[in-house]
Amino acid sequence: MADLKLGLAMTGPFSEPTPAAAALAREAEDLGYSSLWVAEFAGPDAIVTLTYHALHTRRVMLGTGVLPIQIRTPGVMGMAFLTLNEISGGRAVAGIGVSSPGLVETSHGAVYRKPLTAMREYVQILRQFFNEGRAKFEGQVYRCNLRLQMHLTQAQRPRIYMAALNPPMVKLAGELGDGVLFNFCPPEMVAERIALVRAAAAGAGRNPADVDIAMYAFMYVMDDRAAALENMKRFLANYAFLPNYSRMFATFGFGDELEEVRRLVKAGKRDTAHQAISDASAYRLSAFGSLDAGREWIKRCRAAGVTHPIVWALGDTSAKRFGEMVRAMAGA
Repeated sequence: MADLKLGLAMTGPFSEPTPAAAALAREAEDLGYSSLWVAEFAGPDAIVTLTYHALHTRRVMLGTGVLPIQIRTPGVMGMAFLTLNEISGGRAVAGIGVSSPGLVETSHGAVYRKPLTAMREYVQILRQFFNEGRAKFEGQVYRCNLRLQMHLTQAQRPRIYMAALNPPMVKLAGELGDGVLFNFCPPEMVAERIALVRAAAAGAGRNPADVDIAMYAFMYVMDDRAAALENMKRFLANYAFLPNYSRMFATFGFGDELEEVRRLVKAGKRDTAHQAISDASAYRLSAFGSLDAGREWIKRCRAAGVTHPIVWALGDTSAKRFGEMVRAMAGA
């Protein structure tokens, strides 16, 4: 059975590799957090940032949450995670996903195609690098013929966690991943996704319980609930134009609301489009209010079958409030 874990997303004032972030990482480790996660969009570099944290911690897993596979070749990604793994003493977690055409093609000028096939091939290549230090692969999307010139000393090679929103990718994570990473999933909808993971793992001849079920646990721990709801709706509205997220949200019953967001944006009403998202929808995706509400949210995630909730602070992310949240969620 996968051990119960608790992760922390290094966001807000602690998203960059600074002495203050290192101090918080050490404190989180001492408080019993199992993992630290760094997202990446337009800087800082997630793997470099985690390498910094590796030098200031001793036990926590160090995960990217997540890196788009298309903007780094499998060889570059493999070298980076193996280097982090050596520096950290076997604590690296390759959190990877297929992202969206907008980020991959518009922001980075890379090619977005056959996302499910691309992810399958990418993970197969990473496994070769991690297990053998060499990959020889010819696929539909990727090809690779590279022997790494690295001296690998760690028995625990980098773990692979696959970001998954919709059933095909959820199943692939169960088939190939050490863990699956869910995002924006209401607790009451998690069980059916976990069932897909477990069935796919069993179908691949694996022990289903060996696949860690991680999920971001968003929380607005701030006193002004109205402001928190407003912020969450603005945050969600950003995802209305991402096809993979739109499909997922439609299965949760949010499809009409996001369609209205898109309509309002196209009509030139970008500043108010987020108001098409209901309070009820926002409440299904995040904790709001007190620190106790945050702990209750984590409890709900665990009750739904999540083995590895990852605390992600939104709203008031001042250093003082963030630190209070980290201490309050410890042991949840």
